[in-house]
Formats: sequence, C-alpha cells, structure tokens
Amino acid sequence: MAECPRTVDTITGDITNDTLFVDVNTSIFVNSRTIELQSDIHRLKFLGYGVIGSVVIGLGILGNLINLAVLTRPNLKGVTFVYLTWLASSDLMTLLVSVTSLLRLHGIQPRSFAASLYYAYVELALVNAFMASSVFLVVALTIDRYFSICLPTRYKEVHNDHRARRSIIAAYVLAFCIYVPICFQKEPVPVLNQWNETIYVACENQNVFNHTGFRFYLLIKEIIVRIGPVILLAILNITIIVAFRRTVRKRRELLNNLNSNYSQKESNRKFREERRLVVLLGGIVILFFVCMTPAAVLTLLNSDHKELDFGFQLFRAIANVLELANFAMNFYVYCLCSTEIRRTFLRLFGCIHTKLPEKSYISRHSLESSTRM
Repeated sequence: MAECPRTVDTITGDITNDTLFVDVNTSIFVNSRTIELQSDIHRLKFLGYGVIGSVVIGLGILGNLINLAVLTRPNLKGVTFVYLTWLASSDLMTLLVSVTSLLRLHGIQPRSFAASLYYAYVELALVNAFMASSVFLVVALTIDRYFSICLPTRYKEVHNDHRARRSIIAAYVLAFCIYVPICFQKEPVPVLNQWNETIYVACENQNVFNHTGFRFYLLIKEIIVRIGPVILLAILNITIIVAFRRTVRKRRELLNNLNSNYSQKESNRKFREERRLVVLLGGIVILFFVCMTPAAVLTLLNSDHKELDFGFQLFRAIANVLELANFAMNFYVYCLCSTEIRRTFLRLFGCIHTKLPEKSYISRHSLESSTRM
C-alpha cells in the first residue's frame, strides 16, 4: 500500500513531501518494529473505517432515506419540517460522500490520476461542506425553537417559510464558501508501487499546508464550523431547558388550581412529554459536543507525517467515526422528539392503518407542539 512519500532534508533534517519515486529496495532497511507498527495501524484502520465506519454510514444512510420519505408526507407541513427535510438531505449527502473518504482513510482508494485529482481537490472540501451545512441547519433549527419557547411574542418573526428558505440557502452558501481554500490543501503525487508501476496519491501541498495564513484559516474555520456552534447550541439549549422547566411548573400550578380529574391527567401527560423533551435536548447537546469536538482538534493536528504514529491514528479513527455518527444519528434523535413523525413512519410502512384528520385544529396544534423542543 503506497502512501504519501516522505524525504528527509539533509540540511535541516525536516521531513518534506516532495514528488518522489519510492524505491522498493529501501524496504530492506525497515526494521521489524516498523513493520509491526504498520501492521497494527492497518488493523486499526480496518476495524475503525472498514467495520465500524461502514456500519455507521450504512445505518445513517438508511435512517436519512427513511427520514426523507416520512418528512415529505402531505400531513407533515410547516417550517419545522422544512428544516428537518433539508437537514436530512445534508446528512445523507455527507454520508454518501464519506464513503470515498473511508476508502482513503482505509488506504484502498483508487490510485489513478483521475482519482487523485478528486481526492486532492474535491473530496475534503465536498464532504466537509455538507457537514458544515448540516451543522448550520441544526443551529438555525435551534434558534427557531429558542424563539418558540423563550421569546414567544416574536416567534412569528422567525417561524415562517420565507425566513426558513433564507436560512437554508445561507447555510449552504456559507458552508461551501468556507471550504473553498481546502481545495488547495493537497496535490496529486506520482509514486512507484511494489510492482514498479506508477500510481498517484493525493498528498499535502506543503507550500500551502505549512503557510501561516493557511494554518490561521484552519483555526478560524474550526471556530465557525465546530467550536462556535458547540458553544452556541449549548447556551441556547440550556436556556430552552430552563424555560421548559419554568413553563412546566407554572402550567402544573395552574392546572392544579382547577381541581379536576381531567386537568390533573392532562397536566401529568404534558409533564411527562415535556420532561422527555428536556432530556432529549440535553442529549442533543451532549451528542453534538462529544461527536464534533474531537474532529475540531483533529483538523488542527492532522498531517501526512503522522501516518506511522499509532496514537494519532487511533485518535483520528475515533474522531472521524464520532463525527460520522453525529450525522448518522440526527434522524433517530429528532424522530424521538415528534409523535407525529413516528405515527407517519408507522403509517407509511404499513405498521398502522389509522388516518389522522389533517385539517382539524387539534391535529395542527398537536403537530406544531410536538416539534417544538
């Protein structure tokens, strides 16, 4: 398996990434420890990317396809479902493009010149742009929920189709613009494999990657795409949780004063539902933080020079799989937040045959309230 070639500068002793034809005869100088380390890293990549990563991507693609099928049903109308539909689309595209990334991370990607062009100039920018658009859509949806719970008097200002369309377009445009510089991070490099055949590998362009301006760009990018959203979502969702609990207390006090069995039962039912939503909100924050933070650190530390660093490769595999899990699990998490989505899913796949009235006030009110977290 050919990797990005590395040479040692005889003057400075620095490892460089210049175009190099690998001499297979140099393998006789590789000691047994290096061979053992390469074998351990190969097994790690197979387990992390070939097994766990493939399962995560498979479940994520299945979940988001089901999500799109459910969210496009006629009875699921409204701004919230527009956000969820585009979120599922971004997650699905992220996972589909990530298939080629798994091949690269596992070291079994195509080695033709055309493939190296894709891996050098397109792959990283494309998969990360879809990831960023998904993150921005989650932020937009959270802001919508924040207004619905914490600022209900201004809720209609942000909860409308026009604002949703603008937010969705802005999420995609911003995401793809942010990752344009990534297209210049790598370049195709010719190497010789063990059969003395010329193959092409996408390797870091050291003139770009080591430039101070590019390193600064990577830091700013991570703040905008990962660190910033993690902090913002934590603040907004904690505020929402606090507002939820305050609303629950006031509602229970009001219903208790009515002193009727129906009111008591209704209060208990709503209390259980809202307590479940509070728990899910906390889960969303924890899931996003746990899955996205390691990936942010990885971007700043990532380098072709660490291919034989087992500790780094272990952290890299964990960070990449966790990030994929975030986009794969969004459907399952958000599906738990809406009774109407679950019912539509069961009706769509023939598990139940009841049909809810789509135009009644009760149905619309239940639909809207079930999607407000």
